[in-house]
Amino acid sequence: MIRGVSATKFTPYGTLTRQQAALMLERTLEYLGVEKESNIGPYHIAIKLRKVNTPRTKFCANL
Repeated sequence: MIRGVSATKFTPYGTLTRQQAALMLERTLEYLGVEKESNIGPYHIAIKLRKVNTPRTKFCANL
């Protein structure tokens, strides 16, 4: 669910970004086998998330 900020560095007390939170939620949903897709609706922040604009990320944006 969680990876370091690089191959050799992990910052457990660092600031969590929206992108990182969405990615953790997405990985958790995938691990749990949730196959939910959702329309992005009026909340467009997921579109701005670099490299993680997937159906599960859009689903997380609507939680």
